[in-house]
Amino acid sequence: MALVTGVRYHALLTIETEEATARASAELGRIGNSLLPLLVHLDAPTPQVMEQALHDGAPGVPPALKTLQWQVGSTPLAVLNHPLEKADAPAWFSDYLAIQPPQRQFTQRLNDGRIGVLTVTLWPQTLENQIWRTLVVQSRISALNMVTILLLLTLLLRANARMLGRLARASNQFKQGHLDTRMAVSGSLEARAMASAFNDMATKVQSLVHSLRETQHLQSEQLHFTRQLIDALPLPLFVRSARGESLDTNKAWRHLFENPGPGPLNAVAGNELPGSGRSVALQALLATHAQGSEIQVHPVNLPVRDMAYYQAHFTTTDGARAGIIGTLVDVTERKQVQEALRAEKERAEITLASIADGVITTNQAGHIETINEAAQLMTGYTTQQAVGRPLQEVFKLHEKPLNLLTASDPDQDTNTPLTQKATHQVLIHRSGERYAIEYTAAPIRLGDGMVAGRVLVFRDVTETRNLRQQISWHARHDALTGLHNRNALAVRLTHAIFMAHSQGTLLAVCLLDLDHFQAINEQHGVLVGDRLLKEVALRLSAFVTHSDAAARMGGDEFALLLGDMPHPQAIEERLLQLLEHLSQPYAIDDLTLHCTASVGVAVFPHDNTGSDTLLRHADQAMCQAKAAGRNQLHFFDVRLDQEVQTMHSRQTRVAQALHHNELRLYYQPKVNMRTGQVIGMEALMRWQHPELGLLGPHDIFPEVNDTDLIVDMGEWVLREALAQMRVWTRAGMAWSVSVNIAARQFHCSNFVDRLKEILYGCPEVSPRRLELEILESAALEDIQYMHQMMKKCQALGVQFALDDFGTGFSSLSYLKRLPAETIKIDQSFVKGILHDPDDLTLVSAIVSLAAAFHRHVIAEGVETQAHCDKLLQLGCELGQGFGISPPMPAQEVVGWVDGYQRNRDAAADHSASSLPLNESLHKT
Repeated sequence: MALVTGVRYHALLTIETEEATARASAELGRIGNSLLPLLVHLDAPTPQVMEQALHDGAPGVPPALKTLQWQVGSTPLAVLNHPLEKADAPAWFSDYLAIQPPQRQFTQRLNDGRIGVLTVTLWPQTLENQIWRTLVVQSRISALNMVTILLLLTLLLRANARMLGRLARASNQFKQGHLDTRMAVSGSLEARAMASAFNDMATKVQSLVHSLRETQHLQSEQLHFTRQLIDALPLPLFVRSARGESLDTNKAWRHLFENPGPGPLNAVAGNELPGSGRSVALQALLATHAQGSEIQVHPVNLPVRDMAYYQAHFTTTDGARAGIIGTLVDVTERKQVQEALRAEKERAEITLASIADGVITTNQAGHIETINEAAQLMTGYTTQQAVGRPLQEVFKLHEKPLNLLTASDPDQDTNTPLTQKATHQVLIHRSGERYAIEYTAAPIRLGDGMVAGRVLVFRDVTETRNLRQQISWHARHDALTGLHNRNALAVRLTHAIFMAHSQGTLLAVCLLDLDHFQAINEQHGVLVGDRLLKEVALRLSAFVTHSDAAARMGGDEFALLLGDMPHPQAIEERLLQLLEHLSQPYAIDDLTLHCTASVGVAVFPHDNTGSDTLLRHADQAMCQAKAAGRNQLHFFDVRLDQEVQTMHSRQTRVAQALHHNELRLYYQPKVNMRTGQVIGMEALMRWQHPELGLLGPHDIFPEVNDTDLIVDMGEWVLREALAQMRVWTRAGMAWSVSVNIAARQFHCSNFVDRLKEILYGCPEVSPRRLELEILESAALEDIQYMHQMMKKCQALGVQFALDDFGTGFSSLSYLKRLPAETIKIDQSFVKGILHDPDDLTLVSAIVSLAAAFHRHVIAEGVETQAHCDKLLQLGCELGQGFGISPPMPAQEVVGWVDGYQRNRDAAADHSASSLPLNESLHKT
């Protein structure tokens, strides 16, 4: 305590000294800075003047001031002394502090260049007085604190004494057995905390004492219960100490062995042994046997029994072995059952050896007990290798291990039947070979219904399964391409519609038709066509994703389902990629084939209809894609559907017109404009509608150009034209007749055969007088195919003309490869030769091109004499058009020709060749 106080006051004196010194330094600065400017202006300062200046510069003379000294240059030193005030601090305190008088010099340069020095000195006693007063105040405060602390300690000790007394009294009462003793929670904070702690401890001790008493009671009850339980056990049981002393037996043991009687024990214990001695001797005998060993014993008044001996060691609480507990289990009936089972097993093995199906039996643990010859062949394991192994090691299935339920399975559902049947399984032979099998597994039950094991019967159904799979595959796939067929597509489409509806995405139902596939099939053969279909199927299969599906509808038509599409633009982008992919060349053997496709698309749920309607709408859109030029896609819409329905109605009406003989052939003459000779006719179709009157080709062909009906109509035109040529031939007029052939008809595989058949039907007409007109644009689609077909037809004697020449992208090489005898200049160019220099140049070039290739050339659309004259100037002598004659019925042709010849002869006689040709016609 004294050391702490000393350190404290030493630190206090140090701090106060430093603060007093700092204040003295500040005071020196203040005095010097206030006096120095005043002293500079005094010539000869005296102490009185300096004191006056001190009063003027610093009001109130500082009590700590000791001396002021002022000297300018070498002038005498002026000194002002200030007396010391009364010292408060004792002398010993001043000696202890030993503070030197604070002093500070100030210098100032005067106007005349001299330097004035002011020295200010303070009394150290003033600083000592300040420190002493502070120390006295702190001492008084410390004394007051010590008195307060002693008072508080006294009060605390008295309170603790009272608290300890209360604790001692409560403890004594608790020791005397008053477990409900509690301390009153009152007084100071510590007293209350101690009382609460004592009360908690007393409560816990009281609870532990009560628990101990209950435990002792329960142990007593447990011992009584254990005694009753042991006596209630049906198995005979004995307890033997580690030293070999018999400690206890249960009621069953005493009943069996503690009455004297004859038996095998007599040889060990003697015939005269009492019951207790017999029991002890039997225990000693059993202690020499191993765990689970079987012996024969002779209980009192019972025949000899087969029993199994089991024992278990028991220990003391510290883990030391205290003895054994032994028991006997009667296994007489079990051994009898085992013998019966063994005999039954032998009979079963003989029976199973003769069964063709594989049979395996297991025990309750699932280990194989028997395996017949058929099972050995299918698993690859012999009897020696299989017996004792777990069933899963021998009977290995491809997908998952076999799990045979048994009645002893702890987690088995009570409602689950123990008999298992399975089909469509694959058994793996030990060599790795696989067999398709069917199996049945059933429990092997004892007479009391207990399960003793399992029997597994299986057969090889590989051939049957392969045949079933082939039938199933062919029922859902196209045999040629391997894609889904119509039936499988219907299932996939129904599912795709459901997924699109539930996920809120778009489903694109697309139908694809290969462009001009029939021509490829005819040109290169069916085998090449089939190869091409397979290649297309491969590209479709590579294109589709997990949410898509591809199928072949038949022929060259395929279906494609694009699922999980976010918007129509994504559908269009994917289909454009597909079209680009399908348009790439196909390498088949040594051939390089080019084939494109037309795609029709119906989008669900924009087109919120059923699956059949979606396919029909996609088919309609595909027809529109073909009509628009092929190698493109077309989306179905409702307005288009109405138009398609209207078109189908019109197509039906045109078909009815064909079958009801409402169609007519009109003939437009083709003449030599220079000589006036009629060289032939062009057969043009008209429709004698019963209600609308005579309709032109624009009311007929747009509806049927892309249908098979155009083929029937084309054949009808050929027959009618040849029949009319036969009539004219008999009348002596051997005109040639040109017939327009549609591209679809020309690409039919049997076109040449059909043409030959039609020609043979009119033997009176020379085939050379029949001219087939094909559009230049159609001819340019497949030059090689057109060349071969034209050659085959020309071999029959038929002539060819390229119609509307100049409207396609023809070139010299194309014209050279197309063996047409005649070129027909399109009327759109002929009409413009009088006022359009480009048309004039184009017609002139075509005429020159025809002359260079030794082809005939004829102009369509000759409307006036001026057209006739201009064409003659260009070298084109043949023409046809309304300026010469409009198309007319066959019965009017002969009369028109006669009149035309007369008018031409009359015009020549009167030199009126300049008369417009159409005016001369109008006179006929």
